[in-house]
Amino acid sequence: MNKKLLIVILVIMICALSFGRSFLGLLGIIPWHYGYSDIFNEDRINPELAKKIPYLESPIEYPIITGFFIYLMWNLGKNLLGYAVLTGIFLVLFAAVTAIVLYRLCDELKADKRRLYWFFVLAPSLFVFGIYNWDIMAVMFTVLAIYFFHKGRHIHSALFLSLGFNAKLFPAVLLPIMMLKVGFKNAVKMLLVFLSVFLILNGYFMLNSFDVWKMTYVFHSAREPNIDSIWGFSKLGVNTTNVLSLALFLTFYAILVYNHKKYDLIALGFASLLLFLIFNKIFSPQYILWLLPFFVLSQNISKKAFYFLEAANMAVFFSTIYWLVASKEHVFLAISNISTIARSIILAYVAFMVLKTTDQPRKFIYNSST
Repeated sequence: MNKKLLIVILVIMICALSFGRSFLGLLGIIPWHYGYSDIFNEDRINPELAKKIPYLESPIEYPIITGFFIYLMWNLGKNLLGYAVLTGIFLVLFAAVTAIVLYRLCDELKADKRRLYWFFVLAPSLFVFGIYNWDIMAVMFTVLAIYFFHKGRHIHSALFLSLGFNAKLFPAVLLPIMMLKVGFKNAVKMLLVFLSVFLILNGYFMLNSFDVWKMTYVFHSAREPNIDSIWGFSKLGVNTTNVLSLALFLTFYAILVYNHKKYDLIALGFASLLLFLIFNKIFSPQYILWLLPFFVLSQNISKKAFYFLEAANMAVFFSTIYWLVASKEHVFLAISNISTIARSIILAYVAFMVLKTTDQPRKFIYNSST
């Protein structure tokens, strides 16, 4: 069987199982603390909320592409079952596209394709979180942006990076790194494309319902750290946490880019996202999905480190959910806290290894015409 086809089939099967876990939780066939999914939480399964146009009539905590994806799934699906099935189908397709593009990138970078199995297809995060939130959509856009950047098509890269940012904010971390590597003119073009896509998607709502539109960003600014975040241990106020977490990330991000600017996009992008996760005040377990493409393409992080990270993240997820919805026994909170600390330590170790072992950065086509 064609290897690419086999990968796609496996991804579809695993994501279908991921959907099944969440759907069984929605139906109450398995306990909610085993089947919990953001796509089926109380807000998302309320048909009354689905009747309001997001960003115009109703605020939503996600950027505009994710918000309208949810809205369209309800309006095309007509009811809860239709919403659930359509959401599952599209998220599975996004995961399959991500796998196909990663396969092509492995060819381009002469990377070991076996890593695609271990670090993406068979990753526990894909099974548990593939159909959990909408993160896989932003992951797909990010991988497409990396692919076109490698091909020297910087306009396309900026386009997909902006689409990713408008689905989930994290892809913006890669933009300065890309701009640094393409020369001044191409960097300006990339920035203009990135901003133009943002304005095209958001401009109407900013002009006609700014107070509703801005609530996406107000929500995240005002949000307290979640209990499975390192910042959740600090007991600091929200404003103080916002300032400290942002300052620490930007400081280490600037040091990283300045000291390692000759490293390739994969190494710098990987390390940057790791820093973002280490210092961000919110760390939902599905965020590990963001890292999977970089584990595939980096070639220098062992399976042992990856699966230790996955194990710690799963321990965080299931112990936290169990504590929140099933039992307030402190043993589950303690497991969550210990696993959260372990996860951060492993993330820091992976970041160290990414930079330590990237001695001869691979060549990307940075300056070809767009």
